[in-house]
Amino acid sequence: MLDAISAEALKFKRHRATWGLVWIWPIGLTLIWLIAIGAELSGAGGEAGGGPRSEPTALGWIADNVGFWGVPGHPFGRYIIGAFVAVVFAGEYGWNTWKLIVPHRARTTLVAAKYAISFVLLAIGFTLAALLFNLFGWLEDVISGDSIPAGITAGALLKAHGLGALAALPAVLLTMAYVSLAAILTRSTVAALVIGLVVTTVEQLFFNFAPMFEPYAPSLVGALYQVLPGYHVANAGSVLAGGQVVQVPFPSGAFSTSLATSLAVVGAWTVAMVTLTLWSFRRQDIN
Repeated sequence: MLDAISAEALKFKRHRATWGLVWIWPIGLTLIWLIAIGAELSGAGGEAGGGPRSEPTALGWIADNVGFWGVPGHPFGRYIIGAFVAVVFAGEYGWNTWKLIVPHRARTTLVAAKYAISFVLLAIGFTLAALLFNLFGWLEDVISGDSIPAGITAGALLKAHGLGALAALPAVLLTMAYVSLAAILTRSTVAALVIGLVVTTVEQLFFNFAPMFEPYAPSLVGALYQVLPGYHVANAGSVLAGGQVVQVPFPSGAFSTSLATSLAVVGAWTVAMVTLTLWSFRRQDIN
């Protein structure tokens, strides 16, 4: 298993897809903040907000400066995650290298190694970006002369980052499961990417617009809303990050559920799709 993970790490740590879809988060964030700080120093945005700003509390300052953890669960962030996972899982078909690898290792080990390296690289990329977001937020306050609230501790910052990462986890794992299954079934990077984009978009649309359709098919819409993972991903992230249950105003009454239920639904979908991915790859004819 460790040999398979090492091989995947060697393959992808400097791959163009990793630079463009993983390292782009800390690199892009650095460029954006350098431009913003440069504008602040030059005085380009000095009077742009007009009027005095209220002093943030310690909790508010921490929440603002660990806000990058909302990106992995956002549809755009999930699109980028899906694109990277599509390359990792379907790339071997395009490169025609599976036939050289499969005879030497168990297929389950090969797929597990791809899950492991995808997750580790994504976790490193998002963690670096989140820490840089925090650092540049602090630097901007220092440069602009804004006061940093008293009472901010390293422990509080680390706890906030941990909760943010935990809140992003359901969306990240579910997206990886969607796209990896699509990659194995279609054997195509482009097809896996398109399927991932479509599924993620439909999931988000149903989460947002299901209340509009409830009057036309109340039983069906209600059942789908409880079974499909869209609401549960949002609810799990909201509760883990801020302790707030997501309530959706259906015409028949507000819908909400517990964190345990949402985690169970997202976990069941994720495990089912990962299991199907492993099963499908083990039965696949590689030639």
